[in-house]
Amino acid sequence: MISSKDQLEKAALDYGLLPFFSNRITGFSVEEMAAPGMLFGEESDDYGCWEWKGPVIREQTTAYGKFFRRKAGFVSLPLLPDFLNYRRHAYPVSPGSTEAMILDIIREHEGLTSTELKRIVFDSMPREKNISRNELPETTAGRRPKRKTLESPLQRLQMGGWILIADFEYKYTSRGDRYGWGVALYSTPEIWLGNSIATTERTPQESLEHLVDHLSEKLPGTDRRLILNLLA
Repeated sequence: MISSKDQLEKAALDYGLLPFFSNRITGFSVEEMAAPGMLFGEESDDYGCWEWKGPVIREQTTAYGKFFRRKAGFVSLPLLPDFLNYRRHAYPVSPGSTEAMILDIIREHEGLTSTELKRIVFDSMPREKNISRNELPETTAGRRPKRKTLESPLQRLQMGGWILIADFEYKYTSRGDRYGWGVALYSTPEIWLGNSIATTERTPQESLEHLVDHLSEKLPGTDRRLILNLLA
């Protein structure tokens, strides 16, 4: 049972692919592996799994994002090249799409919080960064997305392995006390983990088979179709 940040990181590394929330594979999630009261830190003064994910991400031993059926989870660095190889083939980014626009912006600034990204896309100057309207990629010209439409393209970019969550930023009171939910900081695997992170000699289909074989070994007796469904 997971009851510390180190145990959360160890579980993510041991399984290699680990969803945060429950799914069709019973027992295979941080949610189900967390010790009682430790998912959101209800029984701890040291937060819980939901808050420990940030420190785990910062170790750069795993990638984190909405990778599993548009829900959050971890992928270990040894499996990440094959994960990216398969997913980028399965979820390509179309030129001129909203996803392409968002990806261009994140690459240009080497990472942005969701708040900063919304301000740029919806034509409002971020206070934290000196970004002007003229800096927007050409793909945004004349076709800004409607308000409140970023969540879906951000999910698709994460499912495709084009972006990940590199950290979470928090607000603090004047006394230095943290409050509220963390705001996701989006980056790309190449920016966060190095340009060679997506390099593999396997074809996308071979990468998928490698990932399925890996989880089949970690989850003996699990229907292979459930693993394929989770990784699709």
